[in-house]
Amino acid sequence: MKTRLLLLTVITVLTSQAGWLFKKTRPPQYETLQTGDIVFQDTGGAQGAAIQEATQSEFTHCGVVFESEGKLYVLEAIQPVRATPLKTWKARSKIFHARRLKDRTPLDDDAFEKSVKWGKRQIGKDYDLHFKWGDEKLYCSELVWKIYKHGTGIKLCEPKTFQAYFLQDPKVSKIIQARYGGLEYLPKNEPVVAPSDLAKSVLLEEVPQRLQKK
Repeated sequence: MKTRLLLLTVITVLTSQAGWLFKKTRPPQYETLQTGDIVFQDTGGAQGAAIQEATQSEFTHCGVVFESEGKLYVLEAIQPVRATPLKTWKARSKIFHARRLKDRTPLDDDAFEKSVKWGKRQIGKDYDLHFKWGDEKLYCSELVWKIYKHGTGIKLCEPKTFQAYFLQDPKVSKIIQARYGGLEYLPKNEPVVAPSDLAKSVLLEEVPQRLQKK
């Protein structure tokens, strides 16, 4: 009886100490977002898993926030490029992070309005499965980068090439094989921007988090 009681006590203690392993992570709760903020999430799926391995980041998708008639939307490149209500956008993933320009003082409202107008003109375009740099088709981080560049003149980061990422992982290789026919057929000099590159931009900072009620 004593042995059984001791065993139950040990199990209870170990379980309570290891409980943090099973807690679900909650994304930060931010202050009200504003036009120009960049939001990041994880979309899941085979492509999402491949992007995570290639970039070593949890972020696999991103978009730009804008306000219209008192409501917040996200300009995003999925299939097709579209404006999605922020609430709907956030509900798709357990991961949600928001970044904002550290210094907006050189820019006025017209600059962000111009950015949003350019982004809206891209609505309806196909998603670019081959991650090329042209404007006929667009992928998510390319759209965000170009929205800023066209509207404000700001380059959030320097584009890289495919060779800058980790491409040997089986999940990555599978996507490359399906879309290009093999690693040797990747356009090695094609400019590329990943969601993680934008998230690491030295020009951005995390949007202030909302104070939690005590």
